[in-house]
This record gives sequence, C-alpha cells and structure tokens, in this order.
Amino acid sequence: MMSILNPEILEVFARSYDPPHWIIEDLLTSGDAQVRSALDAALKGIPDAAIADLDQDTNAKSVIMFRSSDYALKTKLYLVSQAIEKELQQRRLTEITACDGSRSQPYDHPVLRDIAVDAEGLIPLSAFKIDGDALCLSGHAFFVLPAVPSTNSNYWLLQNIQRHALGNTVSVRLDPLLHGPEAELAGHIYRMDVYGRPLDWDRIRALREPEHGRWMAGPLSRKSLFTDYAWIPHANEVDFICEELPPLSEVDIRGARYLHAVFDKQTNCLTHLDGAIRAYTSEELDHRTTLHVRNAGKSGQRVKVFRTDFPVDPAVMGDIVSAFFVWNNDVARYFNPSLPEL
Repeated sequence: MMSILNPEILEVFARSYDPPHWIIEDLLTSGDAQVRSALDAALKGIPDAAIADLDQDTNAKSVIMFRSSDYALKTKLYLVSQAIEKELQQRRLTEITACDGSRSQPYDHPVLRDIAVDAEGLIPLSAFKIDGDALCLSGHAFFVLPAVPSTNSNYWLLQNIQRHALGNTVSVRLDPLLHGPEAELAGHIYRMDVYGRPLDWDRIRALREPEHGRWMAGPLSRKSLFTDYAWIPHANEVDFICEELPPLSEVDIRGARYLHAVFDKQTNCLTHLDGAIRAYTSEELDHRTTLHVRNAGKSGQRVKVFRTDFPVDPAVMGDIVSAFFVWNNDVARYFNPSLPEL
C-alpha cells in the first residue's frame, strides 16, 4: 500500500502536527490534485478481504474517527491512515538512529545553519522562541523529538523547563520530520498540568544500597510493557535511572523512554539530567525484558531528547521527570503520591 504513496505525499503528513487519521479525510476532498489522486489510489488498492478480516474494536474505531457515511470508505481511511502513521514513525526512528545528528534532518535547514549542534545531536533551547510546544526561529517552527509517537508529548516538558527557568541551560533534539513555516505550523497549548512533589533528598543522600522498583502498565498509562527505576548510590553521587519499555509489537516504530539524573551529595544539586529514547531491535528488547534497568547497562541505541549539565535544584526533578514520562501514571504517582491509584 505504501508504495503507492510517493515521498512527496508522505511529506504532507510528516509536516502535519495532527495525526494522519485527523487530516486524511479532508485531504481526500480538499487537498491538491496530486494528494487526492495518491490517496484515492491507496484506498482503491485495499482489497475487500482486508476489511472483512478486521476485528470488532478496529471496526468500531473506524466508525467513530471519520465523517463519511460510507462504511467501507471509513474502514479504508482507517487502514491507510494507520499505515501512514507507522511509516512515519519508522522513518523518524531510522533517521535519529542512522546518523550522528551533526547536520542530519532538520539541522540541514537554512534557518539552523549558524546554530551549533553538539556531538549528541542536541541544540540549545535558548536559540528559539517557545510558542506552546513549537520552537520558533526566523519564521520557522520546529519541535522537540517526541519520545513516544505523539506530537504533543513534549508540551509539558517544555512548560516545566520554562517554569523553572532552565531554558538557558537545556539542549534538545529536534524532530527530523515535523517542521514548517510558523504561520502554518503554530504551537499548541493544553490545559492539563503535569507536576511532581519534592523528594526526600536526605533519605536519598543516605542510601547505602540501590533502591529499585518496577511498575506494570496500568489502565491510565500509555501502552507499555513496564517501567523500571533505580537509585544507585556512589561515594559522592546518587544516580537515578528510569525506563519505560514499549510493547514488543511496536519495537519498529518507537523506542523506550529513558531518563538519567545525577545527584551530588556534596553540593546538594543535580549535576546532570537527561531524557532519551533507547531504540531496540526485537532481539535486544526481548533480552532487555529479562533484566532490571539497574542491570541492563548500555542496552539498545540511546538518542538524547534533552540534556543539561548545569547545576539544577533537586526540587525541580519531580516536575521534569513527570513531564518527560507524561501519560505514565506510575511515574506520576511516584513523584506525587497524592494522585489516586487506579
């Protein structure tokens, strides 16, 4: 099916903040002629047998998602939009793991030509004007690389970085696919708040043995296998690591969300804080599920989403971690125990 959609057509979906199933129906009726023709060919290329094989849940989703009164068309719109979404996620994962990030997409854009990209493919957040979740520069809008397949997943991270005045100290990885003219790709603002409570740093400073745990995904958490965390004490520092593993069936379209922080016992500051994607092969993820994050070492391929090496007040950590792991209810409850257990 995807061979029918040439790269130029896929680019239309790649440059959209909204997911394919939100815009495909409008593009089919009001897009330019080339887009309409390509989508029509893709829809006609779906055999009736593919519709007959769909399960009840998928049929129900297709009925809700689209306005058309034609049931067969709704089902085909669903199948094509899901295929496009998978193709884009695979392309994004390939792009960020296939190169060192020095001048890969979108850093080859003329607007970014004079901005330094570090060895981990990160760029200073301070170079941009933040508008909701868009990073704006010279009339162009860029976005932070999403750690999960949702374009809005970094909104709350950016809000908490700004709220704690960390914008001048943080570097971020830009999404290689989603960017465009600021007038056409404005940032979004959401009402949901994501925050955490300060941890008991005296207790953490006094740790003599690793403290660790694992949460299986609950009904309010984004689909995942499980989330591991560990506090690992050293002579002068305590490391915090946390990782949310994706389902085995999604290993080709998304990585794990991984966060690392270093607490300095002498200065009572975080001296390092970063959030990353860990991309796994099927074999690597299968092996990783047999281990706890504290024993997993340098599993997979890590791609940083944000990083700061400047001193950070440890009271900020709960907000930043909760925002990075947005939609993970277990992480949210760990940093804010007053939240209900569901």
